[in-house]
Amino acid sequence: MPGRLVTISLAVMALCLMIGCGGQQVAEEKPATPASTGSRPDMSEVDEHYYIGAEYFKNDMLGDATREFKKVLEMDPNYEKAHRMLGHIYLKQGRLDESIAAFEKSVSLAPNDASAYGSLAFALQYDGEYDAAIENYRRANELDPENPDYYLNMGSTYDKQGLLAEAIESYRKAVELDPTETANILTLGNLLYQNKLYADAIPLYENAMQLDPDNFDILKTLGYLQAQVGNHTASADYYERAVAQRPDDVQLRISAAQAFDKMKNGDTAIFHAEKALELRPDMADLYSYLGDLYNRNNRYRDAISVARQELEIRPNSAAAYCVWGKALEKQGDYEGAIAKFQQAVNTGDPAWAPYGTKEIERQRQLIERRELIREQQELEGE
Repeated sequence: MPGRLVTISLAVMALCLMIGCGGQQVAEEKPATPASTGSRPDMSEVDEHYYIGAEYFKNDMLGDATREFKKVLEMDPNYEKAHRMLGHIYLKQGRLDESIAAFEKSVSLAPNDASAYGSLAFALQYDGEYDAAIENYRRANELDPENPDYYLNMGSTYDKQGLLAEAIESYRKAVELDPTETANILTLGNLLYQNKLYADAIPLYENAMQLDPDNFDILKTLGYLQAQVGNHTASADYYERAVAQRPDDVQLRISAAQAFDKMKNGDTAIFHAEKALELRPDMADLYSYLGDLYNRNNRYRDAISVARQELEIRPNSAAAYCVWGKALEKQGDYEGAIAKFQQAVNTGDPAWAPYGTKEIERQRQLIERRELIREQQELEGE
């Protein structure tokens, strides 16, 4: 049988946290609003239109906001923040050319404002102008080197270009600047995870777990990552902690069973596999998987019982016949084993036929060996 007796296709699926799935998250530049800039009762008419527009923007009333910002620019064409706010509105509306033009005007009016470059870079990134976006993120970083958001977005831009080393370095810088921001840590961890840099990803997820110790996704991902680097003890521990939160998660039970099986802790592996089968008695592969665990832990009667159960729901299961055959072999019933392995071959399952054929020949050899031993014993007894 290829590899272990049973290979469950659903046993270890690639895990993915809610953040970062399908690409790294990008934080949009946050425009100034009255709440963040502070308005004064004695403000000018042009400022009043700006702050009214900003309030409309906060409430997603983009048409009214646009009207107010355009009034601002009619009164003062060089009112930088109005250009920038229009840039954000156009970006939300998918009007990329107009958005970029508005942000470019903002940069020209505020050449020393990091956030102006950050806003322009974000629009360029959104438009797929990655080289220009990187250039503007770099300028934003020069003007405001302690802001992690520019490094985070620059990392995302590098990632979209397939520049892994540069993306990792940018994300690392974001994490260094704000080591308590879980989302940034997980963004870097997820990038490493997606690129199979499991050993590098583990410390980041562990740091995130210290900040959010009850996060189910982090625990589950650490279980998977530790399994990938061969640390099955740690993998089993993380899976057990995740199972404690979601005891009815079938896939989690299977992953825990596999981790404990790797640790040679058959009893606990069987416990989780049995729980998985209780939760999903319609999942035929689980029967063969559990049967394999029973066989490898000398529980041959249980293996035969679970093989029979699988055949009730999947009558032509070559895997179940092979589990049954292996259990009979372990009990010394080589003739019975041959019959079961022949039934496995007769199913016509190409995944199992070669194994079944090989096992039939093996049983015959075991019979010959048994007969030779018997003859030798008889001779010695004469």
